[in-house]
Amino acid sequence: MIRKVMQYYFTEPVSRHDILRDKDRLVAEVEVDGDTFFLKGEKQPVTFIESIIDFTIIMSAAGLPFIVPEKTIEGHRYVEHEGLLFILERKGNGEEVKRLRLSHIREIGKLLGKQHAISSTTDFRFGVGTSWGMFGGNKTDAFGDYDENELSYLDLIRCIDKDETFEVELTTVKELYQSRRSRLQEVWNSLPAGPVQGDLCPYNLLFQQDNISGVFDYNIAGDEVLLNECIGNAVFLAWHYDFEGNETSEERYDAYIDAYTSERPLSNREMEMVPHLFAIIRAFRYDRIEEGIEKIKQGDGKAFLDETITFLT
Repeated sequence: MIRKVMQYYFTEPVSRHDILRDKDRLVAEVEVDGDTFFLKGEKQPVTFIESIIDFTIIMSAAGLPFIVPEKTIEGHRYVEHEGLLFILERKGNGEEVKRLRLSHIREIGKLLGKQHAISSTTDFRFGVGTSWGMFGGNKTDAFGDYDENELSYLDLIRCIDKDETFEVELTTVKELYQSRRSRLQEVWNSLPAGPVQGDLCPYNLLFQQDNISGVFDYNIAGDEVLLNECIGNAVFLAWHYDFEGNETSEERYDAYIDAYTSERPLSNREMEMVPHLFAIIRAFRYDRIEEGIEKIKQGDGKAFLDETITFLT
């Protein structure tokens, strides 16, 4: 299949290919005439693939290091083959970073700020949400409906509801969480939103020294409230990603936000919402909740619940 798809792009033969992923989507590293590419195929609507291409062109034209899918011999930027839609990304210059330094965190914050500044001024939209989305209702697993933050909250509530030991904590968590969420929901649709890459994290970036030289992987791109992605990404990188350095998580978070706002200052309304959004994201990131539920099941959940209440307070 890989060699057949590559014939749409090159008359030269494929000299090497390695399948990196072949589960829900096909990802292969392919070499042609000494150049390396990543061939990516998945079941997606044609309109979404076309939107990805348009999005990368917009960001690249604005000077951001977004890798634009290659053109076929006939001038198209995707190939339909055996029920999958394929795009081909040229391997960028640089290396992936496994452990972050503060300089990396600043660069990612800066790049997201630049991306969001462009997103807030363009009329382009994907027409679908992202995995960061909130207030979709969780009627389906589709991005836009799916609300991971609320689902994590409900998982925790179901867990502690079974244990009378934590009756006070249960009431407090419910009141604090719902208060924060209701404040956000009141203004959610009025906050700046736009098209985003949706996963601007180290595993989708290339670095040359401390500078970001490439952005790739757009399979979960979509439209999002910009502040939501900003705070969510900041929390992930500051508290949940491998780091080398002496800076605290709080210092990493502040550095990220400072870098972001140097490129896209927050509006007064966004600034008002930061404490509410930070509180529920920090408290109810899915991996933190998964660990906390295990502690509660093992009879060691008091400290975790106290910490959760502290975040929400």
